[in-house]
Amino acid sequence: MSTMVYVTKICPVCGKEFFVLKDAEEKAIYCTLACLATAQEKFERRGRSFPSFS
Repeated sequence: MSTMVYVTKICPVCGKEFFVLKDAEEKAIYCTLACLATAQEKFERRGRSFPSFS
């Protein structure tokens, strides 16, 4: 039986604290899809695009 371990992170867009599974800590950057979309819009306005997450 594996234990679900959570860590606390801070969203770089809104500054809110959120919890994520330790196993997903490297991949979880934003607290919501809205914050991800906001970051993506800012990034694209600079003439860049996000890498594919497939």
